[in-house]
Amino acid sequence: MRYLLFVGVGAFLLSLVTHLFVLPKQLINSDIESEIYIALSVNLLILLTSIILLYLLIVKPLKQTISLSEQKNKEASEKSDELLSEKEKSIERYRQLTQTFDRNLLFARITSKGSILHIGRKFLQHFNIPELKDWTSFPEIISIHKDQQQNISALIASYAKTGWQGELEATDNTGKVIWLEMHLIPFLSEGRDDLIVIASDITKRKKANFDIEALTKKNFEQKMQQQKIISSKIIENQEKEQSRIAKDIHDGIGQMLTGLKFNIESIELNKKEESLQKIEQLKDLTSDIIQGVRTATFNLTPPELSDYGISSALSKLAHELSRLTGQNITFLNKSEFNQRLQPTDEINIYRIVQEAINNAVKYSKSSYIIITLSHSKNMLSINIDDDGVGFASPKESAEKAFGGMGMTFMQERMDYVNGRLFVNSSPEKGTRITLNIPLD
Repeated sequence: MRYLLFVGVGAFLLSLVTHLFVLPKQLINSDIESEIYIALSVNLLILLTSIILLYLLIVKPLKQTISLSEQKNKEASEKSDELLSEKEKSIERYRQLTQTFDRNLLFARITSKGSILHIGRKFLQHFNIPELKDWTSFPEIISIHKDQQQNISALIASYAKTGWQGELEATDNTGKVIWLEMHLIPFLSEGRDDLIVIASDITKRKKANFDIEALTKKNFEQKMQQQKIISSKIIENQEKEQSRIAKDIHDGIGQMLTGLKFNIESIELNKKEESLQKIEQLKDLTSDIIQGVRTATFNLTPPELSDYGISSALSKLAHELSRLTGQNITFLNKSEFNQRLQPTDEINIYRIVQEAINNAVKYSKSSYIIITLSHSKNMLSINIDDDGVGFASPKESAEKAFGGMGMTFMQERMDYVNGRLFVNSSPEKGTRITLNIPLD
């Protein structure tokens, strides 16, 4: 292209020289008119060719270049307008977002040192700040106490780059305590590490949590106090039981053993008939002592319970109490339950049934007491029924049926075996006590 450009320019210069210098001389010296026209035609042709070459090689590419440049400039201008429009839209969206935050959230933008760059009106209103002064920092906005301000400043400094989320105690301008759930979000602005603060008031929720904790603590303390009372009552009952056992042994077995000793010492071998009579008395007294020992040991821990399980122990309990009290006490094993349970579970169930029968004997004035045992795959049920006087209300029935703290002790034993205890009673129709114990 450069070569053609040089050719075109050369032809143009040659034509120009010809018109300026050669052609005039030919017009002067030549006598032949035709030659003049031929020479003129040739020069005009050369001139026209030069103009065409100049247009094709210079003017047209230049025009295309200018047109292309204009097109690019136009596209760049349109793109610039679009970017400017997007920037304006982004600024508008940011302004609207900031206004939304200001209206609905506790929103602020601060530096890593706690200086305020922007703070929402709701933030100021929430903390009763009438106006923002030049010297006011963010910690001074959300607390009037120096120690809280120092803690907030330390928090901002520590998490300026990593951000933070958590609960924060604050105090407004009137001294009211406000709990905030606060988010510190770091972002880089103009080469500076700033923080966006978004917070919400959780004072009501926090107060509710405090109330729940206080109530839980109070309930725990009450339960501990109740447990102390129960423990003291258990110890008291143990002492009473030990005293009763000691009294039974002293007044019963002890007296009989003393009589046995005196009878043995009073035997005179030289008085045969009198000695034989005393020996017969010793046999009866020995039988009474053996029975007393059996009764005492049965009341402590029945051997049937450890040897054969709860079903056999309850059958033996019904038989012995019926013989000792003269009451009609019957045991029925409806489902032929013979499964063994944990030893502690068996003794707890046994003591509950024993307590229920003893109270029925004392208070119900019934003609019969029936202990019914049945079971399913997952549940063992024991009913203690009587046809006594019954009770007017469930509360009265619970209190009278178990005698003072008896209900509490029985419920404690049922809780130990993860069971449930029910008392149903009505006047003149008797009482039913039901024990439901899960089978693992």
